Amino acid sequence: MAKKFTIAALIALFTLPAFAEDAGGYKSGETPPRTQDSGYKGTEDTTSPSISQVKTMRDGAWVTLEGYIVKQKGEQSYQLRGRGNETIDLVIPKKVFDGKTYDAEDQVRMNGRLRQDGKRSWVDVEQLGAP
Repeated sequence: MAKKFTIAALIALFTLPAFAEDAGGYKSGETPPRTQDSGYKGTEDTTSPSISQVKTMRDGAWVTLEGYIVKQKGEQSYQLRGRGNETIDLVIPKKVFDGKTYDAEDQVRMNGRLRQDGKRSWVDVEQLGAP
């Protein structure tokens, strides 16, 4: 009797998945409930801060800025002009450009670490691209 019960239980265990509905984890054709802007969805204000606000942040703060690279000051040193004609210096290694070129008319979005030395502030850029 116990042997028949064990066999019946094993058969049920192995045949039940065969009757399960075949529904994958992705269904094409469904639209998302809302669009997602700049890789972030939330209720906070997601606009990038002004350059004057960035200059008051602590050394090492992660910042995102949008603006125009208006001047090359050295081999890896550039100047970014943001809203209100404010400027800040950038240090952009060649690898961050990833083979792309930008001029003073191309708006860019950059992410990096704020660095401060006395009254001088600059951003060590780690990501650069179009907004």
